[in-house]
Amino acid sequence: MASPCSCVNSDHRKVVAMNNQWLTAREASEIVRIHPVTLLKWAREGKVPHRRLSARKIVFSLSQLETWLDNGAYNYSVGHAAQSERTVA
Repeated sequence: MASPCSCVNSDHRKVVAMNNQWLTAREASEIVRIHPVTLLKWAREGKVPHRRLSARKIVFSLSQLETWLDNGAYNYSVGHAAQSERTVA
């Protein structure tokens, strides 16, 4: 008998994860729109709400991420390197 997870596609896993309210770094990064590595770094630095399940596993609560985004703790502004106007010193 095949494992029930062997035929599950990634979209289904995302729906299940969102129903359970816990997201992996990859899933959460799609919501926050930053790279998963950056999101994990911010979690280790305490900049983003998360829960550590073990020394190597961090998950993110969908509701906490939404609150974090709504409170303006993170914005989508572009850094100085990509801005069109430059000032000369």
